[in-house]
Amino acid sequence: MTSTNFSSKGRLFAYLGVLAIASIMIIPAYADQVVQPTSGGTIDVGFATDPATPTPGSQATLNISFINKSTHAVQQHIDYKITIMEGNNQVGGTGGILHTAEGSIGYPFQFPDAAKYQVIVEVDGILFQPIPPETSTFTVDLSVGASSPSSSNSTTTQPSGTQTAVIPSWVKTTAGWWSKGQVGDQDFIKGIQYMIQKGIMQIPSQASSGATNGTQSIPSWVKTTAGWWSSGQVGDQDFVKGIEWLISNGIITI
Repeated sequence: MTSTNFSSKGRLFAYLGVLAIASIMIIPAYADQVVQPTSGGTIDVGFATDPATPTPGSQATLNISFINKSTHAVQQHIDYKITIMEGNNQVGGTGGILHTAEGSIGYPFQFPDAAKYQVIVEVDGILFQPIPPETSTFTVDLSVGASSPSSSNSTTTQPSGTQTAVIPSWVKTTAGWWSKGQVGDQDFIKGIQYMIQKGIMQIPSQASSGATNGTQSIPSWVKTTAGWWSSGQVGDQDFVKGIEWLISNGIITI
C-alpha cells in the first residue's frame, strides 16, 4: 500500500514538474510572428496580425508579445505604448502608456486604407521598474499590389557620398523625443550605437570613430537637427551628418 501511494505521488510530482517547465517556456504561437529587439536591446517584441492579411476597413487584431531575451519566455508586467502611423500621420494607438500583467496583448485596430503602416511598440517599464523608452517598429503593407503585409524593421535610405545610409523610420520618433528632452543624451547615443553595431542602422564607413577624452559634449545643432528631421523640416542627409559628426568625434563608437 505504501509503495502504491509513493508511486502515485511520484507520478503526480513528475507531472507537476513537467507542467511547471512547460509554463515557463510558453511563448504565444501567433502565425507568422516576427520577433525583433527594442532599440536599446533590453527586450524582444513579437508581432503578428490576425488575420495574417488584414482587409482595409475591417477589424483586425495586432498580437504583441514581450519576450525575455535570456529565457525566451513571455515577460510579465510590461508598461507599453502603441503608435500606428500612416506616413507622417498617426492613425491609431493607445494614446498613453498601458500595463500588461500577462506580457502579451491583442490590440484591436481597423486599418482605414490600402496603404503602408508602421506599428511602433514602445516599452517604458519592466516588472514595475521604469526604463528609458525603447521602441520596436513593424511594417504592415496593405498598399495596392503588395503581396501580403510584412512585419519588419522599416528603413529609409539616403545617399551619402558614394555609399548609402540606412535609417529605420521609427528613429524619427525617438529623435523627436530626444530633441524635446524626453530621452536623455546617453540613452539616445547608446540606442544609435547599438543599432549601428548590430547593422540595424548603416552609416557610411568614412565616418570612422575618433578618439575622445570622455569630456566631449554633444553640440546643440545636432539635437536641433534631429528635432527638425523628426518633424520633416530637413532631410535624412542632414540627420546623417549629425550622426557622422558624433562618430568622428568619438561620442558614438562603432
